[in-house]
Amino acid sequence: LEHAVPATMQDVIVIFVTVTGQKSGRFMQESYSRKVYGREIAGELWSAIQITTASGICAVLDMLCGGELPRQGFVRQEEIPFPKFITNRYGRNYDV
Repeated sequence: LEHAVPATMQDVIVIFVTVTGQKSGRFMQESYSRKVYGREIAGELWSAIQITTASGICAVLDMLCGGELPRQGFVRQEEIPFPKFITNRYGRNYDV
């Protein structure tokens, strides 16, 4: 696959999330959007897809090792506190 599909450092990952629900008794909608570009990390060039693929996994494992997540049982994605995830040293790659 390395020789079949060319690598690029020009990719862009677009993250767009919209939620709707009740907030203070009103039906509300909020959106979150970010663009992630490839860049240099620790002296090495990483594409946007490499950064976003690795960052999610690394952030959750880092939180697990740091005792911020349960050590037993299945942890659903929605059970991971977003503020802790996005401020994690790996998770902050999504908040650029």
